[in-house]
Amino acid sequence: MSVGVIALLLLATLVLLLLTVAALQESRAFQQRMVESADPMRVDRHTLLVRLDERLAGTKPGKRLAALLAGAGLARWSAAGFLLALAAGVLAVGVLALPFLGRIGALVAAGAVVFGVKRWLDARRQGRVDRFVAQLPEVARLLANGADAGLAVRRGIELAAREMEEPAASELGQVAAELAVGRTLGASLAGLSERLPSRELAVLVQTLVIQARAGGALVTALSGIAATLEERRQLRREIRSATVGSSFMGYMVAAMGIGAVVLMNVLNPGVLDEMFGNLVGQIVLLVAGVMFALGFLLMRRLGKVPL
Repeated sequence: MSVGVIALLLLATLVLLLLTVAALQESRAFQQRMVESADPMRVDRHTLLVRLDERLAGTKPGKRLAALLAGAGLARWSAAGFLLALAAGVLAVGVLALPFLGRIGALVAAGAVVFGVKRWLDARRQGRVDRFVAQLPEVARLLANGADAGLAVRRGIELAAREMEEPAASELGQVAAELAVGRTLGASLAGLSERLPSRELAVLVQTLVIQARAGGALVTALSGIAATLEERRQLRREIRSATVGSSFMGYMVAAMGIGAVVLMNVLNPGVLDEMFGNLVGQIVLLVAGVMFALGFLLMRRLGKVPL
């Protein structure tokens, strides 16, 4: 079987995995909404996914995954369901790739699925972060106008949530809802920063928290932040345009490594398993893997410009 056919099968499997995860999560969210609408006081807390979600919520990796899903705009997705679907997809890809790529090639293909899904989530969240950061100058101006009109910070956030478009509308709406049920401003804004991590948002959050605790000229501070955020948005756009080439080359290095592994096993079936079975082959595979990983990390590092 040709390399192109194998790559097409793996890509189709990955697409089917993502569609399956989305369908399962949407079905779960729909069922939950139906139960809550039928009886708001009754929520089934004994399902397997709910128990797994509760256990995951008590661990740092589980909290990070939940924040990643929420930041990617998938807050209704179950973290446990996502992990189970990902594990099933990895297993399916490994089984499909085993006859064509051997054990090592199947492991590489399974790892590529995990890497691809992680990059998809990161890219989805980063895109949402970028859109939110682009809205921050307007958010700061709305908060400044609200403070100038005598509104409290909570009322200003509610006003901004009504006036702004997505993703600021839903994120600020969640902050306002948390404040309405008694959560502190610092905790609510910290949750927002965890879902959408960025330096620009961190500056705005720190300003709001400090002003809420110590008082001061909130209108002046927010107006200055709005102007600064506008300048940073223009600078980020220019930097991204200048570094897009190095970012693309980083992914090309990773793709070359995976492609080399697949091509070796297609031209000589079982060669990877044979190499892994002796010391010299293990050293060669280890050195090659380290070199490709190092090349990928270096290219990614070169494409990052601290702001």
